[in-house]
Amino acid sequence: MNEFGDERKKKLETLLEPAAEETLARIALETEPIVLGITFWNCFRPWRVPERRICDNFFYMTVSGEEQVEVAGERRIFRRGDAMIVPEFVPHAFGLADGCDASSHFIAHALADNVAGENPFGCFATPFLHPAHTDAVLERLTRIVALRNHSPEAAQRLMRHLFLELMEEEAAAGRFRFAERRRSDERITRALAYIRENFSGNIGVADIAAAVHLGEVQLRKLFRREVGMGPAAYLQRARLIHAARLLARYDLPLGEVARRSGFSGECYFATLFRSVFARTPGQYRRYIRGR
Repeated sequence: MNEFGDERKKKLETLLEPAAEETLARIALETEPIVLGITFWNCFRPWRVPERRICDNFFYMTVSGEEQVEVAGERRIFRRGDAMIVPEFVPHAFGLADGCDASSHFIAHALADNVAGENPFGCFATPFLHPAHTDAVLERLTRIVALRNHSPEAAQRLMRHLFLELMEEEAAAGRFRFAERRRSDERITRALAYIRENFSGNIGVADIAAAVHLGEVQLRKLFRREVGMGPAAYLQRARLIHAARLLARYDLPLGEVARRSGFSGECYFATLFRSVFARTPGQYRRYIRGR
């Protein structure tokens, strides 16, 4: 008993399994998707998107009608509230189901913020999901797309929150798990920190190696073992993601975006950006701002 009466604080310490607790904490503290765009589509026969692989993570949720989707060879028929989250470079296709003449759906594209870490969009047990509160999710998506007309940055932030909530919901149900953490070499940890702090400058693999007192060959070998890509590839992707952020938020000249992102010239930056994002920097800026 206390001054307010008979009330007892409960810690709910047995509500979640330890693995779920760890996963939820990592989602909340370490995961920050970069949303590239959110759109709503009405489609009519003979609409169909053939199999493709894209360099970002793809979210798709059916609103009306019946749609046939396929991810990595697995086919499903989608109806209202069915959704899929397809990790980057995974083959997928979608279109109207047989006998359906019209449908509608939401689409969003996103990148993982940590280019060296595990892609959280690949941690779902299956790419197919059906949110528990379907109507609430569809209402939020509708508001997000509408808000994009006024403030693309605000819409992207709300979509980022929704992505995290979908991850949390699946994690609580045991359908979202990160891989076990690997013990990183401390020299690679320092190399990653050096890149994050200096990528906008004129640095290369030799500078990264010198910063952590390694030879270039040894750095490349350790980096690939610990990170899964070479130091040059990691540096390039860090610069491209920073450039995507600048394009989404500011009206900077493209040459200034290139300079602030660590690229030596606008032409090289534009060519590389298009090879990764399938759009020129200018097209990308107009796309994510809905112009």
